[in-house]
Amino acid sequence: MIQKELGEATKKDLRDYFKNRDYMVIAVPKREPARVYVVKATRAVETARRIHNLSPGSAVALGRALVGALLLSSLVKHATDQKVLLKIEGDGPIGVIVTEADGKGRVRGFVGNPRAETYTKEVDGRKKFDLSKIVGSNGTLTVIKELRMGTPYTSIVPLVSGEIAQDLAYYFVQSEQIPSAVAIGVLIDKDGSVKHAGGVLVQTLGGISDKVVDLLEKRITELPPITRLMEEGKRPEDIATILLEDLDPQLVGLKEVEYYCPCDQEVARSSLLLLGKEELKEIFEQGPAQVVCKFCGRVYRFSEEEIGSG
Repeated sequence: MIQKELGEATKKDLRDYFKNRDYMVIAVPKREPARVYVVKATRAVETARRIHNLSPGSAVALGRALVGALLLSSLVKHATDQKVLLKIEGDGPIGVIVTEADGKGRVRGFVGNPRAETYTKEVDGRKKFDLSKIVGSNGTLTVIKELRMGTPYTSIVPLVSGEIAQDLAYYFVQSEQIPSAVAIGVLIDKDGSVKHAGGVLVQTLGGISDKVVDLLEKRITELPPITRLMEEGKRPEDIATILLEDLDPQLVGLKEVEYYCPCDQEVARSSLLLLGKEELKEIFEQGPAQVVCKFCGRVYRFSEEEIGSG
């Protein structure tokens, strides 16, 4: 684990290294048990928007869920293939939302309805979205942790708002017993592309002083929207410093982030082999079998000989 003072020299190094790439920083106060995760995921969310041909409303919903999955990846070992899957099933027009992130910062996802569109107003020519109307406020949030140690851990909690960030904060308290504050934002530009996407997770641990708890709560409450900070040029390390100012912030982790789907020909073929012989026979009577990956849209086609050969 790295540990460096999160000062101006370190910030310059991060700016020079990551430039316009997506990444997450993990920071802690030097003398208090708390953790701050800040992620920039603009390119990853824009990639998802393009792959799935998302309407602005669906892009905001899936984007926030992708950022949420990246923040949830703090629950698995860094730089490993351990995964966290986030599934949101609400009563809104978008239907199901599924996202998955691993310890290496790779994330992917899809939605039931890519063209869901609900918004309440426009500000400076940009639509402002009410996620509770897109996702719905009645339903469930499921978190599945695949730790490569047998049966995956699964936890299900009810949606409390449909705003995703609030629902994740509720999950952390109910299922992980960790007091947490979560903020997530996705800003859609006037041309429908994703201009900014990012999020913050702040967690306090046992033994932290009441004074620091009160200070962090005040700063989180007063923190401007993430996308506004990003619009002002703030980067993850800057936002972490705002939250940990005067607490001697230390950088203890970095993770590059990307939209990535590991599907391939063999994975697609294996999914067909799970079907029964009669079902496969009916498929091949219509022509070659086709498998479409829900996460990335890749199409795989197989002849009957290819499926029956092994």
